[in-house]
Amino acid sequence: MKKDYMARLERAARWRLPPQEAEDVIADYRDIVSDPPRTEEELRREVGDPEQVIKLLVSSPRAYRIWQAAFAVMAACILMLGISPTGIGYPIWRFFFDVWTEYPLGPVLAVLGAATALVWFRRQDQKKERPPKAIRILLAVFLVYIGGILLFCLANTLDYEGFCAMLGTMEPLIGPKNAVSRSMYLCELTMIYTCPLIALVGLLGLVKARTGDRRWAAVYVLALTAILTALLVLHLATSPIVPEIAEDRAKRMLVRCSVTVVIGLIGSGVSLC
Repeated sequence: MKKDYMARLERAARWRLPPQEAEDVIADYRDIVSDPPRTEEELRREVGDPEQVIKLLVSSPRAYRIWQAAFAVMAACILMLGISPTGIGYPIWRFFFDVWTEYPLGPVLAVLGAATALVWFRRQDQKKERPPKAIRILLAVFLVYIGGILLFCLANTLDYEGFCAMLGTMEPLIGPKNAVSRSMYLCELTMIYTCPLIALVGLLGLVKARTGDRRWAAVYVLALTAILTALLVLHLATSPIVPEIAEDRAKRMLVRCSVTVVIGLIGSGVSLC
């Protein structure tokens, strides 16, 4: 029971307090909790509820409010991008991708979220000798996802006419109701369901970067990269079709996605350092 009490206290301390201050408080309370041994009910009665104890120890409410604001910005950026291709997020899609047909505003959200994460978490030094295994697994999954999108773009570019004719045509799920290839439709369907899931994993990365190893920020940055890459493909795929420039549009899709991935990989690498 004491273990449960300390686990809650550690989470609250690392969420509300600056890293070094949080570790000092946790060390002090480990001694308080362990001597003499008590049940969780006794600890709650004698020491207090873990969340309330930490709340009273916040020495700089302004610093905590700044963290809350930074977290709100980063969370809003990835969640807005993640839900934008879905039915409930269609107004977001309309503004950030569909209204500005040639130059979508979606990358602005991704850059804002990634830049905030890099600046914020690079100031902290809470990290272990090696990144947690979960970070490496999630980064590998995102790299495979991004690689699949790039291969899709490359195939589209190398054989645009054949690729678009593959398996007949269907109406897209979002954007103008132009006929698209069945392969493009299936790609769109996959991205619509995966983007919200990736956004939730990125949000988890934010929380873990604050309460654990700061290198979890790399998961957030690469999640943003994966979502933005998918949305750039959707944006170009669902834009009005002009046959004369269709092949050029396919090449533009590949270039934009490649640049996005390179920038995202650099940001993730910086987060891991």
